Amino acid sequence: MHLQANFGVGIYSFADAARFIGGEARDLRRWMLGHTATRNGEKHSYAPLWTPQLAATDIEGVGFRDLIELRFIRTFVASGVPLNLIRNTIEELRERLGNEYPFTSTAFKTDGRRIFMEMLDDNGDQALVDVVKRQNVMGKVIGPSLREGIELSVDDEATRWYPVSRSKAVVFDPQRSFGHPILSESGVPTIAVVEALKAECGNVSRVANLYEISVAAVRKAVAYEAQVAAA
Repeated sequence: MHLQANFGVGIYSFADAARFIGGEARDLRRWMLGHTATRNGEKHSYAPLWTPQLAATDIEGVGFRDLIELRFIRTFVASGVPLNLIRNTIEELRERLGNEYPFTSTAFKTDGRRIFMEMLDDNGDQALVDVVKRQNVMGKVIGPSLREGIELSVDDEATRWYPVSRSKAVVFDPQRSFGHPILSESGVPTIAVVEALKAECGNVSRVANLYEISVAAVRKAVAYEAQVAAA
């Protein structure tokens, strides 16, 4: 399918998605495309956690709403929650909250928390994190850190993400530049600013003139890309 048909959806390769939200591209690919694994000599197939926005295209990657939801999944996995429990919880949350991307939705901060804790308690898996860590997981996912900067529509769908804390200088907006990070005011991709700065031997003023943006904007783009690289 032509890229133009996906305008407003956002397009991210798994490598780009991993760069923006952390984690490994291979894990994101497995979660979104499904995979097979061999256990005790037997092959087991695992379906995708959900159908990604780009599933009907020939593009191997994810859309904007997928990207935002994957931030929550990655946090759960990194905190020790088994993927099979996350998979079961997604299905339960979708049914009870009526949202295709339940972790991103505002409803998850209330009913979703209770449902998730119920799933933990009923799972009976000895490999689960202990009660203290469960609370830490919920604090990370429901607390302000993951939700800060995410704008939701009246339908509770993620529409924009401002990734820099307490700043709207940089934005992920699926309606602009296929959802890749740009300077909010000018629309210049942050990575383009950094690459231009390298080409211009670090001359901030020259880059600012090149893109007709302020020196402050150049520095904000550089700061964001440094933040991504350090994650």
